[in-house]
Amino acid sequence: MPLSETVCPECGEPTCDDDSCPICDRATGEMAAFSAQFASPGQTLDIVVEGRHYGRAELEQVTLVVRVDEVLEEFDGRRVLVASAVSASVDGVDLQGDEALAFVHPTYLIEETTRPRPRHDSWPEEVRRLVRAPVYVERDGDHTRSVFVDNVGVSVGDLVDLVRGELEYEQVKAIFGSVAELFRKLHRAGWVHLGLTPWNVRVFDRGSEDGFPRLFISQSLGQVFDAPEPGDLGQQDTSNPFDDRGATVVELTPLAFSAEELERAAALRDKGERASDDRGFYEPTYDSSSISEVIEDEEPEVGAGPLEIDSVLDGIDRLFEKGKIDDEIAVTPGFSAPELLSGLGSKDGESADIFALGMLLYFLVSGMVPPASVYTRYAPAIPARNFRPGFPPGLQPIISRATRPHAADRYDSVETMLEAFYEACEAIEARVRSREYAPPVIRLASDTHIGIAKRRRNPTNQDSVFSASSEDGRFALIVVADGVSTASYGSGDLASRALAEEAARVWEDALPTYLLESQVDETRIIHQILGRANHRIVDHVNRTYSPFRGSPHEVMGSTALVAVVLDGVVTLAALGDSRVYLQRGAGLEQMTVDHNLWTLSIKEGVAADTALAMPHGEALARCMGTFVIEEAKLVAVDPQPDLFRFRVIEGDSMLLTTDGLTDFGGANLLAAEDNILAIMLAEPDPALACLELILLANRGGGGDNIGLSIARFY
Repeated sequence: MPLSETVCPECGEPTCDDDSCPICDRATGEMAAFSAQFASPGQTLDIVVEGRHYGRAELEQVTLVVRVDEVLEEFDGRRVLVASAVSASVDGVDLQGDEALAFVHPTYLIEETTRPRPRHDSWPEEVRRLVRAPVYVERDGDHTRSVFVDNVGVSVGDLVDLVRGELEYEQVKAIFGSVAELFRKLHRAGWVHLGLTPWNVRVFDRGSEDGFPRLFISQSLGQVFDAPEPGDLGQQDTSNPFDDRGATVVELTPLAFSAEELERAAALRDKGERASDDRGFYEPTYDSSSISEVIEDEEPEVGAGPLEIDSVLDGIDRLFEKGKIDDEIAVTPGFSAPELLSGLGSKDGESADIFALGMLLYFLVSGMVPPASVYTRYAPAIPARNFRPGFPPGLQPIISRATRPHAADRYDSVETMLEAFYEACEAIEARVRSREYAPPVIRLASDTHIGIAKRRRNPTNQDSVFSASSEDGRFALIVVADGVSTASYGSGDLASRALAEEAARVWEDALPTYLLESQVDETRIIHQILGRANHRIVDHVNRTYSPFRGSPHEVMGSTALVAVVLDGVVTLAALGDSRVYLQRGAGLEQMTVDHNLWTLSIKEGVAADTALAMPHGEALARCMGTFVIEEAKLVAVDPQPDLFRFRVIEGDSMLLTTDGLTDFGGANLLAAEDNILAIMLAEPDPALACLELILLANRGGGGDNIGLSIARFY
């Protein structure tokens, strides 16, 4: 007798009870195995759901036929699929009109796994409240198929994609605060997740009918945004809602730029120009190879009322009780903790969840999956700000602490992490409000040392520094430069000294302008210093080595940090791998982007493992000493530094340093930054702090010149 419920996947014919298929001769034993395999696109499944999940409590059991549309995620032993309803019926009678619409409107997510999975209703009530429950579960041995209604807001990953990776500060604060609070409750209940990614936690608006956070997105876009409503599906006949379902396509304006701004910028680009403000800072363009070439002074809007959002765990493969963690843990490179990726496991799981929360915060700030690497022990290879330099400073220290390679170095609890997060948010918002108060005053010091070990190889210090401030402490100029030591035409000390000496000359002109209360153009000051120093480098080579027959890469050059501080606003230019750090309390955040092959390759999308394995990856890709060669002569080309502008407030400190400090201040960069922070916290006097940092680098070997400057704001 034919088995009418069983269909051969090869020929579509019913199988038979004589252990054979009449068309393709497949055995029913293989068919039994097939029934436990994952569903595939095009396949239909019968599921039975309760109407109460759809706001139809009067319909106790509804039979749905759902069609698998596509595979969303696929891992070893786990697959997530997207499906849509084909029909809905009760006791064999098809539903029509609004009743049918309630079941056809949602998209369905089907999660299938062959891993052991406890029943959702076996979890404690306080845990079940944190997890989105499936509307249908089917088990066949170790194979579990769970069906979810995709009507609870939007996954964090999809939301970030929706806004093109550029969440505003207030959105990041709301999303991360909500998700971290979710994990605080989970840990308090004695359970851990161990598998957090942006795609298995959803955010939603309780005030919205379908949970979609319209207001949350609209506030950042400055426009009305609507997700498709149940009655807005494009169908022609509501009596048959399964026909002509249509599709909704929404074009979004990039965050922080109005339609008028984009239209104006596009018109100028058509003329070969770029829009800028009266201070010389250009509007970003999206066709640039490096979005960080120039950064607008875009600051978060605060004080208009906090954005509110809720979150729920979704697509849960399983949860673990503390102290009952086995080896069956699904890992995701870029989000999973090093101890999980290495197979060592986690004792209680809390620290592994904290690591994943840190990686989630990185994703929210940068819009990118964290570039984790085996060379960095699975911590992010570069700071999140490298991808979005215009994001308000303050959150990177939270990311850095949470994503330490060793669990003992991370936050001891989600609660502690949340406290540090909200303290950082308070500082971000205080910087915005600082425009309403008197600006802080600056105390400034600079110093340089040849380096004990470096002196044995080269008796010339190739680092140069300059700093000066007005008597009232509201206007200052700081320059730190590291000459390239491998030059064959000229030398690094000449290149870096040109920068410092030109800074001194420009300061002599700029200070009287400030004292006469005339408008000070910080950008013009920066371009004057860089341009004049660059011409000096080119002129020296032309005078000394004319006609020039050598390699352009052998011409002397220098890194460059030029900072102008005016009334609590720092305008900063950077070329090369010398760094600027902003320090506040226990937070130390790199504000610049390293212009070396490693960093720039990762920014361009090269996998972190591949980039960090590159030979000579530390080589500079950009520095002072820019020119073209025409008729055996160098012709100067204006340097193109990264430009940044950010506010500082009382209690902030700023460190400008060459790599002689970061390379020798500790056993590795992470240890060096810890040691730098300890000195910055212990020594309030800028001059003494400079001396202590020089001693730190020399005690670490002193293998390079050290040049640095510290500015403290009171």
